[in-house]
Amino acid sequence: MKKNDLSPTRQKQLVPVTTHSGAFAVVPPTPPRFIPSKGIIKEVIHAHEALGELRVSTARLPNPNLVTRTFDRREAVRSSQIEGTSSDINQLFTYEATGSDEGLPADVLVTLNYVKALEVGLNLVRDRGQLAVDETLIKELHRNLMNGTDYRGGIGEYREIQNWIGGSKIYQARFVPPTAEHVPNCMKELINFLHNVPAEEDMYEVPLVIRLAIAHAQFETIHPFVDGNGRVGRLLLPIMLAAEGYLPVYIAGYLKNYQQEYYDRLAGVQLREEWQLWIQFFATAVEESVKESIHTASALKNLLRQWEERIAEIKVRSDSAVNKLPQLLIGRPVVTARQVEAELGISFPAANNALIKLAEIGILNIPYEQQRNRTFVALEAIDILNSR
Repeated sequence: MKKNDLSPTRQKQLVPVTTHSGAFAVVPPTPPRFIPSKGIIKEVIHAHEALGELRVSTARLPNPNLVTRTFDRREAVRSSQIEGTSSDINQLFTYEATGSDEGLPADVLVTLNYVKALEVGLNLVRDRGQLAVDETLIKELHRNLMNGTDYRGGIGEYREIQNWIGGSKIYQARFVPPTAEHVPNCMKELINFLHNVPAEEDMYEVPLVIRLAIAHAQFETIHPFVDGNGRVGRLLLPIMLAAEGYLPVYIAGYLKNYQQEYYDRLAGVQLREEWQLWIQFFATAVEESVKESIHTASALKNLLRQWEERIAEIKVRSDSAVNKLPQLLIGRPVVTARQVEAELGISFPAANNALIKLAEIGILNIPYEQQRNRTFVALEAIDILNSR
């Protein structure tokens, strides 16, 4: 990071990095509470309208919680892939179903950790609302995310060393976040911003989508942990929406598809405080992600209806496990007989027979190479989750 890469305002925020002679770090000020609306108002309005459409659309689903469960896992896969993991959604569901990583990528644990962290965060804000979004929550997200990994810092603790973004050495870095001693205060200011607490002289309430955009960029600018900052930053987005009473919106797919622009727009904020370009990009990401979620939820709803029609043709008893399985499979497209036994409260033979029956009519697929603890895969559901 060279001084001439920074805007004049950012240059005034530089402090020396005492552990690296001649290096400087940016200590960002309090997140801005007012952004000129020129150039962003259309995108922000569309994003807010999309959030309302998602609420209406999800209310029409037969079991929204099951659909949300699959969306949680798809978000975990996509957000982790931004950081370079290779696990896909089929492999994640398989790992959850079997508890074994045999034959799966080594980083599948990292992806499952993302799911666990997301569920922890969503449960906390559903219980406590906006007040749950604090430093304790952020550190808990990091603790769950890094559990069992070879993380080289204190898990769930702010860093005590200098980090940087890009480059093998700090002198080649694209951006250098604040020095460690400034991190706690920067995070305190960010938490106040998340709670929409205005300064005494400023009673302006920041619109939600703009607040989310600013919060994400500010978090990535602070980079409070040694590693895992990108994933924690993206974890916070659906959690903050849930804290405000909205349904979670998962935007990692859009960010992954436009990954270079995502990085460029963040760098624009970090280096030059180009907030408008970033908010414009972020608001579009929210709008397009909502559209994708509605499309996917509708496709899963239609698939469920098709499955029920296929089952009706084989004329099983109305209370049969075969009739109960389709809804379960929307939330768990990869299952074992033991899982079905536990979820439906039936015997193992009844669970196994029901799964085999669905395999016979083409709803489930059984991987040929499995002998023990075999999985049954709803490939049509997996294909929908992998689409777009």
